[in-house]
Amino acid sequence: MSKKYSIFITVLFCLFTFGFGAALILSPSRDFSEQENRFLAQFKAPTPDTLRSGKFMEDFEKYVTDQFPLRDQWIQLKAISERSLGKQENNGVYFGTDGQTLFAQFKAPTEEELAQRVGFVNSLGQNLDIPVYFSLVPDKSWVWADYLPDYAPNVDDGSTIERAQALCGENVRFIDLRGALDYDSFYRTDHHWTTMGAMQAYFSLIRDISGGNSGDWYHEPELISDQFYGTTYSSSGAAWVKPDSIYTMIPEGGTKGNITVTGYPEGAPIESSLYHPEKLAVKDKYAYFLGGNQPLCVIKNPDAANGRLLVIRDSYSDSLAPFLAEEFQEVHLFDLRYNNMALSQYVADNGIDQVLVLYSAANFSTDINLFKLAR
Repeated sequence: MSKKYSIFITVLFCLFTFGFGAALILSPSRDFSEQENRFLAQFKAPTPDTLRSGKFMEDFEKYVTDQFPLRDQWIQLKAISERSLGKQENNGVYFGTDGQTLFAQFKAPTEEELAQRVGFVNSLGQNLDIPVYFSLVPDKSWVWADYLPDYAPNVDDGSTIERAQALCGENVRFIDLRGALDYDSFYRTDHHWTTMGAMQAYFSLIRDISGGNSGDWYHEPELISDQFYGTTYSSSGAAWVKPDSIYTMIPEGGTKGNITVTGYPEGAPIESSLYHPEKLAVKDKYAYFLGGNQPLCVIKNPDAANGRLLVIRDSYSDSLAPFLAEEFQEVHLFDLRYNNMALSQYVADNGIDQVLVLYSAANFSTDINLFKLAR
């Protein structure tokens, strides 16, 4: 190695190290990443306790990682590099064999974890004297297994749902959705099901819950956006993937125009709607359905044939809600993550007729709020 080359490498190293360090210090910290759809770590001043425990360095490492200059571009560069080397995974996301589908890794719960979680659902069934239904949405890696790269280890093999069904007590009726979904059911760039997937699940759910299969509301799908990049895309850095399209099938206000929506985004009731077009201007376009996550949302349809349904939900229920609203006079969407009301009291206060606990298998495996079901 020549002296000039050594000097060049040293200068380049210094520019890279100190240049990015200076950029980190001088650049304003970002609170939220639109690309990754999450809040970013912020700098926390050291204290004697955090220095002694090592917590300061742990927090500082997260801060540097989240606030690193050109972070989004580096994630994309890494994904392109991994793919060019023949690797089929980046940042916890598998690249589908079709070159366009992305799969978030699925972490199955242990036997003990799943038994505890289903036990909370069983406690809910024991505490209520109305029908309680329980269903888990299979992961995209189960439904679209043919698109997975070979030997991908962290995927849904169907056993989590099978074990959950076996653990249900006599007061809980399990609805198996594994056979209900097909290749139109999921977004390629996101973990959620599509409007078509929500409709397919609706037919299976409604057969068990009300014994019906209403089709009077059917409308041709309407394209809402063809520029949707979901959360799986955000984590993957897969810049070569094309955007998804978002459709609706139920018109705003329902087929008869009598549906009303009350949202509780901050805890207090406000007039809301099934769809929020303003959300199409932001990256998280899935929030178009009901406006995104909130503690509670109540949808009323006086012309519906069935009574009042309480759905203990995650975000999958947002795109399912318009279909349920055609079937029930009231649909109450209750999110345990943001709501601490006792469910037994809520059921009594609102004259609920039936309860559906509906989660994706992935969210059910990780949600730390399920203990609230037993209250």
